[in-house]
Amino acid sequence: MSKIFLNAGVFQAGWFLSVLFGNVIALMYAALACLIYLRYFLTSKHDLSLFAAVLLVGFIGDSLLGLTGVLVHPNGLPFPPIWMVVLWLLFAMTLPWSLRPLIRRRGTFLILCAVGGTLSYVAGVRLTPISFGYTMLNSTILLAGLWLVHGSILLALVRRWELVK
Repeated sequence: MSKIFLNAGVFQAGWFLSVLFGNVIALMYAALACLIYLRYFLTSKHDLSLFAAVLLVGFIGDSLLGLTGVLVHPNGLPFPPIWMVVLWLLFAMTLPWSLRPLIRRRGTFLILCAVGGTLSYVAGVRLTPISFGYTMLNSTILLAGLWLVHGSILLALVRRWELVK
């Protein structure tokens, strides 16, 4: 049980550090988080494949949010900044560990993706120069829908590689 809390704590610390301090701190923390994961959590040769797949899914989703104007980045580009990509890596590290009990319950996992993922973006918009291009209501509805898609893809990936039984 303590490994689950450590895994969740590594994610939460990384979320705050990345959102509050940006790219350089996010990359430094990502390197530390990877070392911690490799030392304490790596259980399958497929973990790294999962991380790469989740990074790709997250990058595509966040880029779509930028291209459609749901998220507006201060640099004017539609692509997510590095610190947002790091968040996907950190999130991927929680799937085989601290989120494992939720993944076993498909419906619960999807609901929590829609709610938790959306709230993560709302908090991020409040704490960074990124803004919503639509009203809060429309943005959160679109984010919740995207997170249902993300959650479904993540479930398929985790099950494909049998990372959660």
